[in-house]
Amino acid sequence: MGEGIDVTGENLINEELVEEQFHSVKKKMERIPESYPGFVYLPAYYRAGPPRIFFLQGEMRILVGKAMVFNPQGYSYDMAARGYRDGGRGVYRMVYEFLPGWPFELCLEGNMMVKQLGPGGVAEEVLELIKSLGVYDLVPLLELRRLEGGGDEESEGKVALRIKRLDPGIDLPEYAHPGDAGLDIRSAEELVIESGERAVVGTGFAMALPEGYAAFVQPRSGLAARNGISIVNTPGLIDCHYRGEVKVILVNLGKEPFAVKKGDRIAQMVIQRVETARVEMVEELDDTARGEGGFGSTGL
Repeated sequence: MGEGIDVTGENLINEELVEEQFHSVKKKMERIPESYPGFVYLPAYYRAGPPRIFFLQGEMRILVGKAMVFNPQGYSYDMAARGYRDGGRGVYRMVYEFLPGWPFELCLEGNMMVKQLGPGGVAEEVLELIKSLGVYDLVPLLELRRLEGGGDEESEGKVALRIKRLDPGIDLPEYAHPGDAGLDIRSAEELVIESGERAVVGTGFAMALPEGYAAFVQPRSGLAARNGISIVNTPGLIDCHYRGEVKVILVNLGKEPFAVKKGDRIAQMVIQRVETARVEMVEELDDTARGEGGFGSTGL
């Protein structure tokens, strides 16, 4: 992995502000009870991404995704220069307390960079973080652990999909054949959908995907061809932070009522890696051959 961008000179924020923020963070560190495993450092742009910087007893950990640059403006905390080692790639589960009694749980995928801290090391690292990344807050860490099998699954080209069974009588999502793109998901309810009507159907499970992945729920081709059964919002998008029951909005486009039995396969779910866009406002867009041609501009 490459080194981050060094932070020097003009990239630093105002020294007086740094000092003020540093003392504020130190006070928060002192107030976090020793019963917690550690604390989470939230950069100035915390709202734009999940937390990835953790202080545990005697060490500091930073979970690196696709790149080492954390700051949206391009500044970086140079981990290579500060003596970090690669602690292994995998899927990591974290739980932190943003406000008292308000725990947040996340699963993120990446390389965990680790550095052992000596006497006074925590304060030194915090100061460097404030200079390069700014600070939003410092909150208690409740749990940080690598999920079993996370690294092995990644090396085989598979992403960890954690499933919570909500109905013991319903089979979990599964691939019907090796190499299939979609997991079959089943109905946890019995109902009849009249012609032209739609229904929200529970599936009997909830799930958790690592950061950077999403699930897309799509119709089953057999039901669509034989009975005219589709999905209203196809494909249905499930974000990685959603923890409720997965539900499917079925619609009957056929001429006859359609009976859904408990355990029937009603849809398929595709797991995909997704990119996060950086929104940039510009005065003009580059020209293309199509230009502003919209619906039907290329013919029927």
